[in-house]
Amino acid sequence: MKRISSLIIFSLAAAGTFVSCRKADPVMRSEENLLSDIYATNDGNGGQRLFNPRYSNDTIYFDIPYFYPEDSDNETDLSRIILRGSIPSDAKLSPALGSFADLRNPYPIKVTSGTGEEKHYVVIGKKVGNTTIETITVTYMDADGEEQQIEGVVQPSGDVLFYVLPGTTLTDAKISYAINRHSTASIAQDGAVDFAQPVPFVITGVDGIAKTYTLKATEPVKLDYGIGINRKLWTKAGADLGFGANNEVCLAVSGDNIVITRRTNPSKFSVYNRFTAAFVREIPSPFGSQLSFQMVEDTVGHLLAASWAPKNAKFILYKYNDAMDNAPVKFLEWTNNNPAGITGDGGVGRRMNIYGNLDGDAVIMAPAGISNIIYKWRVVGGALLSQTPEVITYNGLANGATSFGYYAEAQPVSADANANYFINYQFDIALVNGTTHERMSAFSYDTRVYGVFHMPTAYVTFNNATYLAIVKYSDYNLNKINMCLFDVTSTSKISTPFTDPNYGTFNVFVSDEFAGTANGNGTADIAVGFSQNKERMQVYTLLTNGGVMAHEFTLYAP
Repeated sequence: MKRISSLIIFSLAAAGTFVSCRKADPVMRSEENLLSDIYATNDGNGGQRLFNPRYSNDTIYFDIPYFYPEDSDNETDLSRIILRGSIPSDAKLSPALGSFADLRNPYPIKVTSGTGEEKHYVVIGKKVGNTTIETITVTYMDADGEEQQIEGVVQPSGDVLFYVLPGTTLTDAKISYAINRHSTASIAQDGAVDFAQPVPFVITGVDGIAKTYTLKATEPVKLDYGIGINRKLWTKAGADLGFGANNEVCLAVSGDNIVITRRTNPSKFSVYNRFTAAFVREIPSPFGSQLSFQMVEDTVGHLLAASWAPKNAKFILYKYNDAMDNAPVKFLEWTNNNPAGITGDGGVGRRMNIYGNLDGDAVIMAPAGISNIIYKWRVVGGALLSQTPEVITYNGLANGATSFGYYAEAQPVSADANANYFINYQFDIALVNGTTHERMSAFSYDTRVYGVFHMPTAYVTFNNATYLAIVKYSDYNLNKINMCLFDVTSTSKISTPFTDPNYGTFNVFVSDEFAGTANGNGTADIAVGFSQNKERMQVYTLLTNGGVMAHEFTLYAP
C-alpha cells in the first residue's frame, strides 16, 4: 500500500513539474467600453423595463412619469430609481447597476474596458407629466335631430382630424376626451366647439408643461388601396399589465377586446379592452394543470385555446365564441403520438395559426418543435373533418436551417383544402405551395429586412391590400423589437431586397422600437382587429417581458 502511494505522489509531482514549464495562454482583453443598453425601473418592479433612455452624446436622459402607474397617486421618487444595463463581457461599470440611483442630481457612471480605457456617462432623470390624448370624440346633431359621434385621429404633428362626410354640418358640436387624470385641458368635458376654424386644444401635464393640439374637421379622402394615416394607439409596459418573468407569450383579438395568454400554472387568459387597455376579466383555463401557450382568433373573432402537448400528451382545443364566453366547447382532442417519428422536441402548441371562420370553413396549422413537420386540421361547415391531423413535411428549409427550431408559425392564406401558407421561423419567411410544400417565394435573407430574429405572424386584408405583419428583433437579447407590415398582395413583391428602390412599397410600415428585459425564449405575438366598418385597422404587438403596443391604420389619405 505504501509503494502505491509513493508512485501516485511521484506521478503528481512529475505532472506538476511538466505543467509548470508550459506558459499560460495570454488572455486577450477587449478595448470595448460602451454601454450596449441601459434602462430604468423603480422600487418594487424588479427587473421590469419601465423607462427607456434618450441619448445626447455622453448624456443619458430618462423622462420618468410624475406618477407611476401614470393614473395612480403614487408619485415617483427620483432618489429610488434602479438602473440596469449591458456592457462588454470583460468591462467593468462603476458604480454597479442594480441598486438605487439618486437621479435628483446628475448621476455619473463609468465603463472601463478590459484594457483600462474609460468611458464616462452622465445620467439625468426628470419627472414629466402626461400630455397625451388617449381618445377624443365629437358629438353633434345631424339633420334629423339625432346624435352622432366621430372619433378623432391624433397625428404626430399635433393635428386631431375629425373626418366629416361632404355636406355634413357639425351642429351643436361638443367634444369628450380621455387624458391622464393628473392633467388638465383647455376645453371642458362636453364643451362646445365651433369647427368653422381649427380649434386649439391645450393639455397641461402635472409638471406644468403644455402641449397644444389643433382640432380640425375635414372631409375624408379615401384611398382606393392600402393603409393611409396611422398613429400609435397606446403602449403599456409589462408592469402595467401584470407581466411575470417569461410568462406572457400570446395575444388574440376578439370583438372590442384583446386576450393575453399567461403560461403560469394553471395558465390564465387575461382580457383587456383593446382601445383603452383597461382590464376586463380573467378567463379560467379549461386545461387544469396542463400548460397553455396559445389562445388565437379566427378571421371573425372566435377564439381557440390550445394546450401545450409534448410527445404523448394530449393536444386539446377549446372554442370560445368571443372573449366573454363562459361556456367554451371542446373542439379537438388528439394525442401527440409523434406520427412523423420526430427525434427532436416534437411538441405541439407553442404556436398555432388559423385562417377562416370556425363556424364555417377554416384551416388550422401548428408546427412541431425542432422538426420540419406541420400538423394541419380542416374545418368544414363548422366541424372538424377529423380529430387526427394531416402530417405535412415541409421541404423548403433554407439558409442553413436543419429544423424550424422551437418557435415557428405556419399561417394559411385561405380555407381551401390545399391552402398555400406562409412559414416564419428563425432562418426564413416564405410563401409555401400548399400541395407540394415547397417555397414559392421568400423574403430576402437580410437582417435589414427582418432583423436578427423574427417570429410571430398575422395575415390580413385591409382596403384591397393584403398584409403580412411580423415582429423583428434587433439584437440577440431578443428584447428590442419593431412591428412591420409587408404588402404581399402581389406575390412578386415578397422577395424584394432591401436595396431595391421600390422596397418601401413592400415594407410599408416599421414601428418605433419597443423594448423589454432580456427575453431568452424570443417570444412575442401580433394580432389584428378592425373598427368603423373596416375603415380602421388596429395592430397589437406583445413582447414577452416588455408589454403591449397598439397601432391604428386608416384608409384615409395623409
